[in-house]
Amino acid sequence: MFTLDEKHLDAAKKIASEHRKKRSCDTCYERGWIGVSEQNLLVLCTRCVDLDAAMEDWKEYVSGHEDLKEHFSELFEESEEEELETDEHPAQTIYDHKKAHPVGKTAHVPGPKRTGRAKKI
Repeated sequence: MFTLDEKHLDAAKKIASEHRKKRSCDTCYERGWIGVSEQNLLVLCTRCVDLDAAMEDWKEYVSGHEDLKEHFSELFEESEEEELETDEHPAQTIYDHKKAHPVGKTAHVPGPKRTGRAKKI
Protein backbone atom coordinates (compact mmCIF):
# COMPACT_ATOMS: atom_id res chain seq x y z
CA MET A 1 0.00 0.00 0.00
CA PHE A 2 1.20 3.50 -0.84
CA THR A 3 1.93 5.92 2.00
CA LEU A 4 2.93 9.52 1.46
CA ASP A 5 6.29 10.62 2.88
CA GLU A 6 6.41 13.23 5.64
CA LYS A 7 8.15 15.80 3.43
CA HIS A 8 5.28 15.61 0.92
CA LEU A 9 2.74 15.75 3.73
CA ASP A 10 4.35 18.95 5.02
CA ALA A 11 4.11 20.45 1.52
CA ALA A 12 0.42 19.49 1.37
CA LYS A 13 -0.18 21.18 4.75
CA LYS A 14 1.50 24.33 3.43
CA ILE A 15 -0.70 24.30 0.31
CA ALA A 16 -3.82 23.86 2.45
CA SER A 17 -2.91 26.79 4.69
CA GLU A 18 -2.20 29.03 1.68
CA HIS A 19 -5.66 28.47 0.17
CA ARG A 20 -7.82 29.13 3.23
CA LYS A 21 -10.79 31.42 2.53
CA LYS A 22 -12.17 31.98 6.02
CA ARG A 23 -10.36 33.48 8.94
CA SER A 24 -11.68 31.14 11.61
CA CYS A 25 -13.17 27.68 11.25
CA ASP A 26 -14.55 25.36 13.93
CA THR A 27 -14.22 22.30 11.69
CA CYS A 28 -10.46 22.36 11.12
CA TYR A 29 -9.43 24.73 13.96
CA GLU A 30 -7.74 27.23 11.58
CA ARG A 31 -5.38 24.62 10.10
CA GLY A 32 -6.97 24.11 6.67
CA TRP A 33 -7.07 20.34 7.01
CA ILE A 34 -9.20 18.01 9.08
CA GLY A 35 -6.90 15.02 9.40
CA VAL A 36 -4.73 12.46 7.70
CA SER A 37 -6.01 9.34 5.90
CA GLU A 38 -4.61 5.81 6.12
CA GLN A 39 -2.28 6.44 3.19
CA ASN A 40 -0.89 9.50 4.99
CA LEU A 41 -2.82 11.80 2.64
CA LEU A 42 -4.20 15.11 3.88
CA VAL A 43 -7.98 15.54 4.22
CA LEU A 44 -8.77 19.19 3.42
CA CYS A 45 -11.48 21.18 5.17
CA THR A 46 -14.39 21.74 2.80
CA ARG A 47 -15.64 24.81 4.66
CA CYS A 48 -12.64 27.09 4.62
CA VAL A 49 -10.26 25.85 1.89
CA ASP A 50 -10.60 26.68 -1.82
CA LEU A 51 -10.43 23.07 -3.04
CA ASP A 52 -10.00 23.86 -6.74
CA ALA A 53 -7.02 26.16 -6.21
CA ALA A 54 -5.45 23.76 -3.71
CA MET A 55 -5.85 20.89 -6.18
CA GLU A 56 -4.16 22.90 -8.93
CA ASP A 57 -1.19 23.63 -6.66
CA TRP A 58 -1.03 19.96 -5.64
CA LYS A 59 -0.97 18.92 -9.31
CA GLU A 60 1.94 21.29 -9.90
CA TYR A 61 3.76 19.85 -6.88
CA VAL A 62 3.17 16.27 -8.04
CA SER A 63 4.36 17.03 -11.57
CA GLY A 64 7.69 18.18 -10.10
CA HIS A 65 8.29 14.90 -8.24
CA GLU A 66 8.73 11.71 -10.26
CA ASP A 67 8.05 9.35 -7.34
CA LEU A 68 4.56 10.84 -6.86
CA LYS A 69 3.55 10.88 -10.53
CA GLU A 70 2.82 7.16 -10.71
CA HIS A 71 0.56 7.23 -7.62
CA PHE A 72 -1.33 10.38 -8.60
CA SER A 73 -1.62 9.68 -12.33
CA GLU A 74 -5.44 9.83 -12.16
CA LEU A 75 -5.24 13.57 -11.46
CA PHE A 76 -3.77 14.17 -14.88
CA GLU A 77 -6.08 11.72 -16.69
CA GLU A 78 -9.23 13.55 -15.54
CA SER A 79 -8.18 16.80 -17.18
CA GLU A 80 -7.81 15.05 -20.55
CA GLU A 81 -11.27 13.48 -20.26
CA GLU A 82 -12.89 16.83 -19.42
CA GLU A 83 -11.41 18.41 -22.54
CA LEU A 84 -12.87 15.64 -24.69
CA GLU A 85 -16.35 15.98 -23.17
CA THR A 86 -16.60 19.74 -23.81
CA ASP A 87 -16.52 19.29 -27.60
CA GLU A 88 -20.15 19.15 -28.73
CA HIS A 89 -21.77 18.96 -32.09
CA PRO A 90 -23.56 22.23 -33.08
CA ALA A 91 -26.80 20.37 -33.79
CA GLN A 92 -27.00 19.32 -30.14
CA THR A 93 -27.10 22.91 -28.87
CA ILE A 94 -30.26 23.77 -30.86
CA TYR A 95 -32.52 22.06 -28.35
CA ASP A 96 -30.91 23.79 -25.37
CA HIS A 97 -32.54 27.11 -26.27
CA LYS A 98 -36.11 25.83 -26.26
CA LYS A 99 -38.18 26.57 -23.20
CA ALA A 100 -39.49 23.58 -21.31
CA HIS A 101 -43.27 23.56 -20.92
CA PRO A 102 -44.78 22.53 -17.60
CA VAL A 103 -46.49 19.18 -17.94
CA GLY A 104 -49.48 18.19 -15.85
CA LYS A 105 -49.68 21.38 -13.84
CA THR A 106 -52.74 21.25 -11.59
CA ALA A 107 -54.84 24.25 -10.68
CA HIS A 108 -54.59 25.26 -7.05
CA VAL A 109 -57.89 25.40 -5.19
CA PRO A 110 -57.76 27.27 -1.86
CA GLY A 111 -59.33 25.76 1.20
CA PRO A 112 -59.03 22.48 3.08
CA LYS A 113 -58.09 19.43 1.09
CA ARG A 114 -60.87 16.89 0.72
CA THR A 115 -59.69 13.31 0.86
CA GLY A 116 -61.65 10.16 0.26
CA ARG A 117 -65.42 10.46 0.26
CA ALA A 118 -65.75 13.69 2.14
CA LYS A 119 -68.80 15.64 0.98
CA LYS A 120 -68.75 19.23 -0.07
CA ILE A 121 -70.80 21.39 2.29
